[in-house]
Amino acid sequence: MITQIFKNDYTDLKNKLRRIRPFFLVVFLILTFNFLLLTCLYCQQGGKFVFSQLKYSDNWDTRPTAWDRISEYLLTTTSVKIIPGRRVLKLSDEILYWSPFIVIAGNTDHPDFTETEIQILKRYILCGGLIFIDDSSGKKGFGFDKNIRDVIRKISPENPLDKIPVSDAVFKSFYLLKNVPGRITTNRYIEGCKIGERYSIIYSQNDLLGAWEKDNLGNYIYPCSEQQRWETKKLMLNIILYSLTGTYKSDTIHKSFIQNKLQ
Repeated sequence: MITQIFKNDYTDLKNKLRRIRPFFLVVFLILTFNFLLLTCLYCQQGGKFVFSQLKYSDNWDTRPTAWDRISEYLLTTTSVKIIPGRRVLKLSDEILYWSPFIVIAGNTDHPDFTETEIQILKRYILCGGLIFIDDSSGKKGFGFDKNIRDVIRKISPENPLDKIPVSDAVFKSFYLLKNVPGRITTNRYIEGCKIGERYSIIYSQNDLLGAWEKDNLGNYIYPCSEQQRWETKKLMLNIILYSLTGTYKSDTIHKSFIQNKLQ
């Protein structure tokens, strides 16, 4: 009797395994394909920093030449290896998850993302990606600012936007900054959503990208003082370096050196 029961259980188990075998085969093939795709992308990217920008249906490309200037400065001032061209992405692109730093720029009403797109952005930051949002409108509480805040609340409900203190690693990842600059001064602070010890979303309303824009003759397009422009550029570079180094400059070993430099 007992032997028959075990026999029947064993037969049932074999039948169940036979039925789910195709499922595991499909999963294996998908994982293998993704691995080969990521390996191919890694070979192409070669571990270099790539400036990725999100394309959406509204006015997404407010500062189209900023990356050209930023990339020149990164090459001449830092040891960061970069891919010169800007990578323009849609949320449906597979390469999104091989782009650890993404810019969302805007100055008009931002379109509502679909629930599927919200889930993609949520998954992106949970996987370690950093989203930098730059508002160049100079307007608080409506337009781009209002809409993008609604989007951020949906992306990061458990970790809402908060002011980033100037003591944070964002302000010392490359340059040591004592305050929050911008081409325009909409806020005296930048904001961020923090997951663990690291900011996964950084939001500025001070048009950081606008400080880099030049026309074909090499003249700056958007006005501000030279000191203001220089400080703004430093913060933009710090944000990029922060995306690469995280909280490295907050380690105890750096604290005494940084405190002396800031005095």
